[in-house]
Amino acid sequence: MTDTSSQFESKPSIYAVAIKYGLLTGLLYVIFATISYLTESYGNFFVALLVSVVISVIGIVLALKEFRKQNDGLLSYGQGLGLGIMVSIIAGIISGLFSMLYIQFIDPGMPEKLVDATMEQMASFGVDDSILDSQREEVMASFTPIKQLTSAITNAFFSGLILSLIIAAVMKHKRPEFE
Repeated sequence: MTDTSSQFESKPSIYAVAIKYGLLTGLLYVIFATISYLTESYGNFFVALLVSVVISVIGIVLALKEFRKQNDGLLSYGQGLGLGIMVSIIAGIISGLFSMLYIQFIDPGMPEKLVDATMEQMASFGVDDSILDSQREEVMASFTPIKQLTSAITNAFFSGLILSLIIAAVMKHKRPEFE
């Protein structure tokens, strides 16, 4: 007689883990963005980049750890890469929707503030005024709701891809050969 209990054991769902940690990571992005908007500290792009990377790494690492735990300690490189990218895209959608709604309904003057901060940062690096003027118009044109959302998702995908390539390589754990 065969053991039927192993036939009914369910495999862990990579999608459930991705949704859980994508939502969590997206929430962390929303909290960070809210603090940045309310304190008007969005002018320091290097700090914002660093915090965003840390939030992404935390979300991806926690997702991979949970999936590995649910999968008897096993995680292939492909599973880790896919899971990390899914977490990043879900978080990017949430972050993009939040920013889009915030700018559209709560603070429509936010794009002007962000552009001013960007121009000040560029000017501090010695960028010519004529270039700054042309960049101002280009950046302001990018604040349509659809462009904001697509930009957030695209950025989330590529940053998630890069981080997941590294994190999945570190966290992968295959079944031993002679088990």
